[in-house]
Amino acid sequence: MFIIKNCNLINMADIFEQPKDLIIEDGKIKEIVDCGTFPDFQGAETIDAGGCYVTPGFVEPHCQVGVKEQVYRFEGNDADEVSGPILPQLRAIDAINPGDEGFQMALKGGVTTVITGPGDSNLIGGTFAAVKTFGETVSDMVIEDEIAFKMVLGNEPKNAYGSKGNMPKTRMASASLIREALYKAKEYYGNYKSAQSQKFDIKMHSLMRVFDGMLVKIKANQANDIMTAIRLAEEFGLNYTIDECCDAHLILQQLKDHNVKCIVGPLYGSIHDYEHRNRNAAAAGVLEQNQIPFAVSTGHPAMNQELTTVQLAILHKKGLSRKKAFQAATIDAARLVGLENRIGSLEIGKDADIVIWDGDPLDYYSSAVKVIINGKIAL
Repeated sequence: MFIIKNCNLINMADIFEQPKDLIIEDGKIKEIVDCGTFPDFQGAETIDAGGCYVTPGFVEPHCQVGVKEQVYRFEGNDADEVSGPILPQLRAIDAINPGDEGFQMALKGGVTTVITGPGDSNLIGGTFAAVKTFGETVSDMVIEDEIAFKMVLGNEPKNAYGSKGNMPKTRMASASLIREALYKAKEYYGNYKSAQSQKFDIKMHSLMRVFDGMLVKIKANQANDIMTAIRLAEEFGLNYTIDECCDAHLILQQLKDHNVKCIVGPLYGSIHDYEHRNRNAAAAGVLEQNQIPFAVSTGHPAMNQELTTVQLAILHKKGLSRKKAFQAATIDAARLVGLENRIGSLEIGKDADIVIWDGDPLDYYSSAVKVIINGKIAL
């Protein structure tokens, strides 16, 4: 057991910038009390936050940390298996390297949980894993070894396969191949549930889980690709988010009409791709004003996770409210990947993933001075 006293606490539940003490036991939040009122636990370690801001650890909802290493060479890039466009049987958990420098960068950015997965070359690239950003092995870090599928619409799969004379060369072919795979998986699922004899197919056996509600993260940037993603998701009744979605702020009514949940970002940095031409740091504020559910991502290593608070500060400057900036990086990110009962806020019974800051987290110059994951000091 240990105590963090004199916190200026933002717990992302019912406490926002209030003086509190936190009591932690067995890696969980045991109690939150007014400063100086906690019982005298003899022998308990105490950390004095000294009135500094204390928040939940940030949640990165879509990245490739550990799969595509920060300083990567061929041997450190395991994100893109370009032997075929439809590979739902791949699992990011089998490629994660805890020694990737990106995990240390995550800690410095106050990020304590990442949803990390395959790259962007495949139409269906396999599954993401949810892991904490501290541990010696993946087994020490994992929350869920398979939390969501990765699908991609846009230019990357076309470039990976069309340039070799294979499908997809066009957006039509991209949608067709995904649709074909989902039809096959649906048939396989029906046979599996009815105990009908069929030949085992590892691709379909993996993909069929979308019909039990397993999350699908569809990366799509252009408005037309976002609409194709919605069309496919609704055709097959998928539980889905649209990720990166640079053009989301241009089709607000369509997003509302279809109850779309978005993972936006990175929204900061230079633009190198035609599909990113409409990327705008004001987009997060526009989504908030239009009450469209969203969370914020760095897409690491597209943007270094150490810059998580810098991006949030810029989004706040461009119109995102202060409270929503924190929500989009914590509880909303956790909610959009189905982990809100465990992470994303500091509430009794939830994981003790805590960051102590040396200033306002939305100040460009503030840093995480202490990061605690599962009740253990990680930084």
